[in-house]
Amino acid sequence: MKKIAFFVGEVAAEYQAGVTSGIIERVREQGYTLHIFNNFGNYGSNIFHGYGEKNIIHIPDLNDYDGIVLAGDTFNVEGMYEELTEMLQREVRCPVICLRKGDPRFYSVLIENYEPICNMVEHFIQEHGFQRICFMSGKPSMKDAQLRLQAYRDTMERHGLPVTEHMVFHGNYWKNMGPEALDWFLEEGKPLPQAIVCANDYMAVSICEELHNRGIQIPEQVCVSGFDDVEEARVSIPSLTSIRVNYRDMGRRAVLMLENLWQGRDAGEGLDSVEIRGRYRGSCGCAQDIDRESVRRLFLNKEKLQSALYHGASMYVDFDSVSTFKELMNVGRAYISVIRFHTLYVCMSDEGEQQEEKAANMTHYTEHMILRNVMTEIEDTPHAERFRRQELLPAAYHEEGEILYISTLHEKNDCFGYVVLKTDYPEELKYQFQTWIQSISIALARMQMYKENQALNEMRLQYGRDELTGICNRREMEKALQKQYNHLCKTGESFFVINLDMDGLKYINDHFGHLEGDAALKALADILEAEKGECGLAARTGGDEFQICMATQSQGFVEARINAIRQRLRQFNDSSDKPYELSASIGYARCDRSVPLLNCLQLADKNMYLEKNGKKYARLPV
Repeated sequence: MKKIAFFVGEVAAEYQAGVTSGIIERVREQGYTLHIFNNFGNYGSNIFHGYGEKNIIHIPDLNDYDGIVLAGDTFNVEGMYEELTEMLQREVRCPVICLRKGDPRFYSVLIENYEPICNMVEHFIQEHGFQRICFMSGKPSMKDAQLRLQAYRDTMERHGLPVTEHMVFHGNYWKNMGPEALDWFLEEGKPLPQAIVCANDYMAVSICEELHNRGIQIPEQVCVSGFDDVEEARVSIPSLTSIRVNYRDMGRRAVLMLENLWQGRDAGEGLDSVEIRGRYRGSCGCAQDIDRESVRRLFLNKEKLQSALYHGASMYVDFDSVSTFKELMNVGRAYISVIRFHTLYVCMSDEGEQQEEKAANMTHYTEHMILRNVMTEIEDTPHAERFRRQELLPAAYHEEGEILYISTLHEKNDCFGYVVLKTDYPEELKYQFQTWIQSISIALARMQMYKENQALNEMRLQYGRDELTGICNRREMEKALQKQYNHLCKTGESFFVINLDMDGLKYINDHFGHLEGDAALKALADILEAEKGECGLAARTGGDEFQICMATQSQGFVEARINAIRQRLRQFNDSSDKPYELSASIGYARCDRSVPLLNCLQLADKNMYLEKNGKKYARLPV
């Protein structure tokens, strides 16, 4: 029977829930197996939390699936989509379907962005006789935002209506820019817009709220429309005119496309386009009825959210008091039971393998995992079953046609494990699941800290230094990078990251012993510490990996320091009696407001590997 993987961010959010329900609907009809890999994105101010969320892509064996579906525009972690899609291109042979995001490397299920906006602008021109129609667009870099803006401009041009600079505002698809957008539309001192067409509902809601705050009546003075027809739009007063996209249909269509490809047909053969319809309501004066079913659901959601908030207030206190894994699971089951579910499996990294990885400053999931606990709504049962991570669960717990939700347990980028959830009520995951995952992870981090650091002074000494080389370790580097990034956000002052990878460490270990390998690592660390400059911080971030953070805006200074490192390496080899040469591959990148930190780190790594791959260095004895 066929097996499908679905990668999605914040699975319980409205669009994601609609798509997921459509996928599940078709999967259940056909008896397929579905594994949903859910991440919660890079919430909070610490960007390194995103690393831990991103690591969910390394849990499964991607080659174990007959088809893969990506909701790539829901990944709220920089570089996650790029890293996952590069892995898919490199490793898998099965078809990959991208939702709402055109990617020429894969098949896509796209919605029509141009025609619906044309129709909405036409509605205001033809049905209402409006001429001064403003447009609130999404981010200029996003393809769908570009198409929707172009549709607005083209429709206005067809009717001979002018579009001035202050009739278009570039928003962010969220509901925090209403005041700024309205100030922009009114800046020319001209009369109020007759209508404001927004590229999505959240921005439309923000416009409606700001119009209300300024005492401007909707639709009597200004009409407003959105796109997506989210539930919040349907229950607002007045209800929002919008463009309804059937996201359940989109999810179902993705599975049907896979079926076509499995059977050797064209991906879209026999499939209609995703259903999109205009919904004309109170915000344009065409109807005043409120969606009663949406109001009923809103009331039920409010009751459940209040319950989740009530439990959340005491959850952190109760988790903070636990000192053993068993106590943690007992408290965890008490709070997760607010969500209806069938079974929840807690899988933790293998401690033996984890210790080996930590010695090398690695933070990935271990090759083998341990099923530590199985929860139901009425009990939690300790387990100790070892299995290969890529199997997700021990074989005895799998079944044909299963639907599993997988989410990570981590603190920043320290991966403790993951949870696997079986539920027939995925819509309830929005109430407390994310908070529960965070609380469990924080408790695990605290318990691990207590276990590994018995004395506070010992903890302080060990925390920031690499035990072998004496220079800073990965944790200290993360703190430095976060500090520099915060400074960049406040001042705009860029900085540089240099990534170094020692060449041939395995050769040295294999031919001259691990003690000699350790000596080589120390020698390279000493060179980096000596040449990092006053504005630099050098760290060993992995087994043979090093990094320097340079708080300078001068590319020339950075290149001078890299040249000094290379000169030091040559001097070491000229004066050393070692039976090998000390060498390192080096790459660097600038972090500024146009190149965010995670992208900068990836670019520095890419540049370093370009140099390493270009070498034909055999590391023979001299």
